[in-house]
Amino acid sequence: MPNVLNIDPVRALAKRASARIGDQTIAKRYEKLAIDRLLENPRNFRPARDSDLKGAPAWVREAIDRGDMISVFRSSSGMAARLHTVARRIAETCRLAAMDHDAKPDQAEAIKEARRFLSKFGHMSFDAAARKALDLSRALASWEGGLDDAQVCPAQSIVLLGGRIWHRITSVAELRAVGREFSNCLTRTSRLAGYGAMLARGHNQFWVLRDIEGNGLIVACASALLPTRFVEVKGPRNTPVRADNADLAQLGIVIGVEQTPPTPPRPPAAPAFGATPPGLIDLIEQLHRPCRCQLCDPAFAPRPRLRPRTAAP
Repeated sequence: MPNVLNIDPVRALAKRASARIGDQTIAKRYEKLAIDRLLENPRNFRPARDSDLKGAPAWVREAIDRGDMISVFRSSSGMAARLHTVARRIAETCRLAAMDHDAKPDQAEAIKEARRFLSKFGHMSFDAAARKALDLSRALASWEGGLDDAQVCPAQSIVLLGGRIWHRITSVAELRAVGREFSNCLTRTSRLAGYGAMLARGHNQFWVLRDIEGNGLIVACASALLPTRFVEVKGPRNTPVRADNADLAQLGIVIGVEQTPPTPPRPPAAPAFGATPPGLIDLIEQLHRPCRCQLCDPAFAPRPRLRPRTAAP
């Protein structure tokens, strides 16, 4: 185990990963396994620099005097992803173990195996727990995959001008497929959380607009119970869609979404109160300018010329 200058970031990462697990006893055990996993991998640490050792506690100086190396935790995105993935699979195993095997006879053996796994979890290593959780999470995914393919609403299509067609999404599996096509968060949705749960429970309806060649243009979500507005509308890669989009308006008319009236153009700005009309300022300046005629300003009057004297005859 390295001499870690500050172990708090290690504990924080392990705690964030274990927070995915609903069973507190299993979560605490996994947090300890995750900390040990991080500490045993030398790639997660680097030698401490002089700047890191400023203000270090006394034990650090004592370790340096003994010739020991002080390490600093170096966060790795790959290791963090691994911890979160294993935690998610353990959480799915807990969900599998909580099922009633009498009500689900086709999953009875998997449910019993998940319960045996959790009962021995306190004595397992990180690698053993990760392998077993992977197998059990796959068993759960295989069983739930059939449920995701089930239609939760009737198929509908709305044909528009130009060959574009709105198709209603009828299953969670289809919703995930649309997410992969549009490169958005629908890819990761499930029947138990997020948009997938909204569809499976009948709370929201989802539509996808395709062109004449079948390419996806828009995916739209609205309430299924009282569709007064669109909850969310996105294009491929989450590009925004204008609220006054004509194709979206046609879908809204069919499913009952209230139409937003177009925004009227802004009227031209009225002249400010007391504004001076053009040319008036020049006229006022001319009126205030002093007159330069001979009568108004004697200084501009011509001076009389004196005729030169002539000699007397």
